[in-house]
Amino acid sequence: MKRPSRPTRRATTALVAIALAVGLVSLTTTRETPQATAAAAGTTAPGAGAFTDMTVVGDSITALYNDRPGDDRQGWWSIVGRHLGVPVERYAQSGSGYLKVGRRCAGDTFGDRPGALASRPDLLVIEGGRNDWSYCRDGLPAVAPDAMVDEAVAAYLDAVRESVPASTRVVVLGPPWGPEAHEHAARVTAIVRAQAEAHGFEFVDMSGVLDASTVYDGTHPDREGSRRIAQRVIAHLEGASA
Repeated sequence: MKRPSRPTRRATTALVAIALAVGLVSLTTTRETPQATAAAAGTTAPGAGAFTDMTVVGDSITALYNDRPGDDRQGWWSIVGRHLGVPVERYAQSGSGYLKVGRRCAGDTFGDRPGALASRPDLLVIEGGRNDWSYCRDGLPAVAPDAMVDEAVAAYLDAVRESVPASTRVVVLGPPWGPEAHEHAARVTAIVRAQAEAHGFEFVDMSGVLDASTVYDGTHPDREGSRRIAQRVIAHLEGASA
C-alpha cells in the first residue's frame, strides 16, 4: 500500500512559516479577563480560575470562525473560552486533520504545528478527524483505510503526551460530523475515541451535534451548530451531561 508522502522536518518548518505568512494556518489569540468575557457573552464564568489559558488544534470547524459574541460565525472555541474566561489560541487549518493535509493537499496536518504543544497550555482541546476519511495521494484526496487513520491519530497523540506538561488537561473531541460524507463518520470516530482513551486523554463524543439543520453547507456549523459543539464541551469540562 502506498503511504502518504510526508515532508521532512526542515520542509515542515518551512511550510509552517509560509503558512503563517500567507494565512494558511489560522492562529488567533483572544485575551480578556474572566469578567469581561463573561459579560460579553452574557453569561457567568463558572470555570474562571480552573484554567489560565486554552489552546485548540483543529480544522475548518475551528479555523473559519471568529471571536465576536453573537455573530453568526462566532466559533465554538470562542463560546467556550468566553464561558471559562480564558484566552484562546488556535492552531487550525481548513481541510486538515491527524492524517489529512489541509488546503487541498497544499497545507499541513496537526503534527506540523509544534507551536500548539510548545505553548504548554492549561487546557488543550483537539478538534479533528472530520477530514481524515481521506489522505493526499499525488496531490489529490483518496479514501484512507482504517489502519492509516489509526496510525496517524496514534502518532499525533503520542507527540501530545510526550510534549505537554502532565498538568495540561487534554480533551479530544470526536469529529463534529454533518451530513456530508457521513458514511465515514462511525469508523473515524471510533478510531479517534479508541486512541484518545488509550493515551489517557478525555474524549467528548460529538455524535448527533451536527445535522442538516445546524450546518450551512453539509459540513460546517451555523450559529446553532457552533453553540451545540460549545455546550457539549462546556458540559464535559464542568462534569455535567450534555
